[in-house]
Amino acid sequence: MRTLSSTGSSALLPGSNHPLLGTLSILILLVSTAGFASSQAKPGSGTQVNQNAAIGADFDKRVNDYMKLRHQAEAGLSAPKNTTSSGKITEYQRELAAKIRELRPQAKQGDIFTPEVTELFHRLISQSLNGPESTKIRKSYQRAEPIHGVRLDVDQSYPDRLPLQSMPPSLLLNLPRLPKELEYRFVGHQLVLRDIAANLIVDLIPEVVTPDRK
Repeated sequence: MRTLSSTGSSALLPGSNHPLLGTLSILILLVSTAGFASSQAKPGSGTQVNQNAAIGADFDKRVNDYMKLRHQAEAGLSAPKNTTSSGKITEYQRELAAKIRELRPQAKQGDIFTPEVTELFHRLISQSLNGPESTKIRKSYQRAEPIHGVRLDVDQSYPDRLPLQSMPPSLLLNLPRLPKELEYRFVGHQLVLRDIAANLIVDLIPEVVTPDRK
């Protein structure tokens, strides 16, 4: 199950996984949700869009920097292939996670989800939960059996005892796209960025409005 993406099939969303498309998706969403009000040409509206694009680009860069470090960590490791052995998979997870931790000893919350990026994600999630797909998102979230009463930390392994709750597909479409090696997960009211193969919490947003909150 842990090789599956947030949608239950692949960590990629339809289309290219080029990081710049994540930034473009943010721009499209923010402009479209402005609706009729955008036609009023309010002072400073163009500046806000430019700021959002810059924040999205910064998020993409931070994710790409992590991926470069991750590739270094993979060097010398032999990923298990065509195996159903949980022991071999777990061993590889632990080895990869250990090497990633060695390469970023000062890792902390906010390295990728900076305050500006966090604010942007809050807006994107809020827009999804108050948009035309809100009912579908909330029903999908409830079907996935939300996790409550758990707090995770950056650089922690995702606990074996916790299920990997599927993310509502309609909500995922509104978030920046990730490389196939990473995924978003809700854990309680935390939004977690998880390295799939390493089973590692790369970063997190401590408090977000999840679909079970009105």
